Amino acid sequence: MTTLYLEKISKYDRPQEPVHVSVPFAQGKLHDARLLSIRDGERALPVQTRVLAHWPDGSIKWLIAHCQPDLPGNLDKTLTLEVADKPQHLPLAQRITVAETAEGYRVNTGRLSFLVPRQGFVPLAEVSLDGQPVWGGQPFQGFALTYDGQVVDTTDGPTQLELEEVGPLCVVITVKGKHRRADGQRYLDFRGRVTAYAGKPYVEVEYQFIHAEAEPELSLQAITFEARPLAAAAPHLALGEGYYRTGIQESEGPALDRTIDAETVLYQANEHYVDSFYGDFWADWRDANAGLMLSIYQAHQHFPKALHVGAEGITAYLYPPQAPAARLLQGMAKTHRLQLHFHAADAPLEELSARSLQFQLPDQPALPAEWYRDNNPWGLDFIPERVPDRLLTFLSIRHDQRPEALGMFHFGDAPDAGYTEQGRGRGHTVWVNNEYDRPHACALFYALTGMRRVLDSALVCARHWLDVDLCHHSPNPLHQGGLRIHTAYHVTGGVTPSHEWTEGLLDYYYLTGRKEGLEGAYAVAENVMRHMAEPHMQEPGIASVREGGWALRAIVAMALATGEERFKREARRLVDLFLSWDQLYGGMLAPYTSHSMPRVVFMIALTMNSLARYLLLEDDERVKKLIAHVMDDLIAHCTLPGGIFYYKELPSLRRVAPTVHSIESLTHAYRFTGDLRYLKIATRQFYAFAERADSGRGGPKVVDDSGAVIRGTGGGRPFADSYTSLILFAGEATKAGLLDWYEYPV
Repeated sequence: MTTLYLEKISKYDRPQEPVHVSVPFAQGKLHDARLLSIRDGERALPVQTRVLAHWPDGSIKWLIAHCQPDLPGNLDKTLTLEVADKPQHLPLAQRITVAETAEGYRVNTGRLSFLVPRQGFVPLAEVSLDGQPVWGGQPFQGFALTYDGQVVDTTDGPTQLELEEVGPLCVVITVKGKHRRADGQRYLDFRGRVTAYAGKPYVEVEYQFIHAEAEPELSLQAITFEARPLAAAAPHLALGEGYYRTGIQESEGPALDRTIDAETVLYQANEHYVDSFYGDFWADWRDANAGLMLSIYQAHQHFPKALHVGAEGITAYLYPPQAPAARLLQGMAKTHRLQLHFHAADAPLEELSARSLQFQLPDQPALPAEWYRDNNPWGLDFIPERVPDRLLTFLSIRHDQRPEALGMFHFGDAPDAGYTEQGRGRGHTVWVNNEYDRPHACALFYALTGMRRVLDSALVCARHWLDVDLCHHSPNPLHQGGLRIHTAYHVTGGVTPSHEWTEGLLDYYYLTGRKEGLEGAYAVAENVMRHMAEPHMQEPGIASVREGGWALRAIVAMALATGEERFKREARRLVDLFLSWDQLYGGMLAPYTSHSMPRVVFMIALTMNSLARYLLLEDDERVKKLIAHVMDDLIAHCTLPGGIFYYKELPSLRRVAPTVHSIESLTHAYRFTGDLRYLKIATRQFYAFAERADSGRGGPKVVDDSGAVIRGTGGGRPFADSYTSLILFAGEATKAGLLDWYEYPV
């Protein structure tokens, strides 16, 4: 038994509020998802579950659970989660139903009924509210995208529909297809999603456009979505926007317009952590019969955006035509989310605005750290029982200090001043593309702390990966499906295994249930294997150590997640490569200048850390001995006077570099040998690292040449680069009494 904690957010009561939580279970603990029980006090709540992953013995590893608790205004709430003795059959006040027909899927929430059609992505047709048809048979015009003077739309043509989730409380329908050009040709892929909840008069709609065509670059000029009711009388119009309080404009006739652009965001003094929340943006149209509020999710973060509401209906400009055209490079995509809230003609705007804000910042149940520790789905000890409180503060600051970036193709990523100043972008901003797997680091930190903004950051960064940095299409098989390396405008660089990760994409899937996270992880892993099959990647001492090191970590994660033999086989092959590498050179030497093969401490150490993860697949004594031997080799050859590691084994590069990767690999050497010497050396490195660490992200807000609004300076990598290593080290060092000095005074 454990708790699900919902922190205080809204001042309004939210009866039967839809919430979901993803829950891991230890191997052998749960075999039947129907046994999961969630209680509100003594009252058991109806629960809808879907299994996301299994352990090798067939038991459940991850599942997602939906429920609808009553949440009080201005108070927090704690629910109870447990595994029952037998399945529970609880009565439902309202049940969502879905029926497959020749026309598509017909959904009825109890308040709202509609059709998700097979022809086109409209996305809804034949809408009824409380049994009364509203707005005619097809009130929406679908999504229209303008590029290079051409218009394509989603209103017609065959689509693939899939019930991603179905149950009494929630239905999720995904849609795949191609836009239609004016000449009838199909051009530019799209992916959509419609989510509906039992008893609710609103739905969430997602629309993703994907450039998987032959052209290297398109000029994106506009994206629109139109709602066109059949009005019997003059409508009442309203438009809301705000970031502290929502400012509402109303009109009985003249149209209302609002645009969020770079200038808007540049001069709004917003103090929110933008991965969690920025503000609200909606339009409302109503006549004597009914109304619709359309809200754009995270409109400020994904600017430019605009709304128009007039007598003819609502137009959402997901990319306004008056904005400067955006570069849409081959392989890029972008997802937009909307809430369509149908309501009675007399519904108060303040209540509707509160629901829109709920869409922007929904309630999210949090499991305690003890549950993740006892049901550890990650294998390594990422949820230690005790670490210094001072370290938790340090990690929180490090998490938050990343520069902020806003803009449709930029939100969820960060620029890096170091890369930019080195000239890697040829005068343009260099984006880190969430390297070192920020989504994974954030997911682990969330499991330890339950801090909401950390979860939001994990999901936002993974979403950016899945849209922008993941190469959705390329004629080059070594680019196809891969994550782009840090580069100007996110995707102008290449793809290499040393900058590809799967763990954060898998976490995204496990934490949300969204299949594109799992699909993205597969795409990356398959790209990595294509790279590692290249001849120069298979010979020891030819490529850098970290190419195979990060490749091994990506493949091990997929082997653990899927159990597929092809991933296990590739992981074993990479392990054998490193064993032979060490035998050939007596250490992990790799090419650098034309005449040198230096030891590079951080590359070698991160590779040892990947080998430690391989041991979750197979308990191989050769690997344990290799890790200890390689760390002995680095201690002997790569330390400065004072005992701190340097950067690279060349006189010109022997600068102080107490890399966090070495702190972790020394910790693994201690774990496998029991020799406290390794942990003491790791503690020395940590002391030097903590002394040097930056604790701030100050700097002005600017608009860069790609149109992004950026606040703060410095690098976008430090938290992702350091978190997993520091937490693994701190768990062991705290138990050994080596971090007593790094604690707050009593």
